[in-house]
Amino acid sequence: MRTILTMVNVLALALLLSVNLACDKKSTDSNDEEQEFVATTQDFKDYKNWTLKATETGPDPFLKTAHGVNDNFTRKIFFNATAKASNGEYPVGSMILKELTDDQGNMQGAFTVMVKRGGNFNPDGNGWEWFMVSTDFSTVITQGDNATAGDGNCASCHSAANVNNNGLDWVFTK
Repeated sequence: MRTILTMVNVLALALLLSVNLACDKKSTDSNDEEQEFVATTQDFKDYKNWTLKATETGPDPFLKTAHGVNDNFTRKIFFNATAKASNGEYPVGSMILKELTDDQGNMQGAFTVMVKRGGNFNPDGNGWEWFMVSTDFSTVITQGDNATAGDGNCASCHSAANVNNNGLDWVFTK
């Protein structure tokens, strides 16, 4: 009798664990409306191990006063492993970080980051969330959607990435 009770308990535990695992598993549905990725500054700290997509020195005529205009500043744009566009859009979980350094390689200003949050977040911005964080990742200077991050300046500029094939899905660097 004891053996039967033990077997019943083991089977019940196995069933309970399988149900819990099924409930904890994130959706693998590719529909961005159902998925959401909420990033924190901890998610950005490993950016040096991401893919360096571009290195640009000096002011960019399109950026004007954004992201450093000094002739001696260098902008490095890093993409995480998820940030691979398909059919003209980046998947949820894509993170793109811009680092700004002077001609001696010293960090300048703050990191600017865009994160494809997805879900129902920022539908007018195709799910992108905008961040500006201190270079030691201790302070979020601004964060939000099209209207709130940078008083709307992040989105107003990046919305032009889709114009004249300069970029795609709010991203200038391809």
